[in-house]
Amino acid sequence: MPSPLSKTKSATRRTSRSERPAEGSAAPSSRFARAGARMPELAAALRRLSALGLVTGARSRKVSVRIDPGVLEAASKELGLTHPSDVVNASLALAAAPDRFKAWLRGTQDTLPDDFESAV
Repeated sequence: MPSPLSKTKSATRRTSRSERPAEGSAAPSSRFARAGARMPELAAALRRLSALGLVTGARSRKVSVRIDPGVLEAASKELGLTHPSDVVNASLALAAAPDRFKAWLRGTQDTLPDDFESAV
């Protein structure tokens, strides 16, 4: 007869972070979601990425990068986020979301004349 301890031990095996279900599965963190509520562009980017099936809600991919502190601080202020992971996620969502203007801008060879003045 197996020992109750061995049964309990195997049943309560700790799982690695990558095996654990994401909190709020398929939804961004609450800090990240609040930023989307304040920034319509971020909310729209997340909707477009979700529609393409690219937003998983899992925050399991660990990336180690060196970032210019000034750029991180500026992005943090612009997005209204303080946690570096949220700043990076929001920045990547804004950069990755399909957008007709971004596609046009990347594809065009047109330039504005030197004497161009914005009407705004």
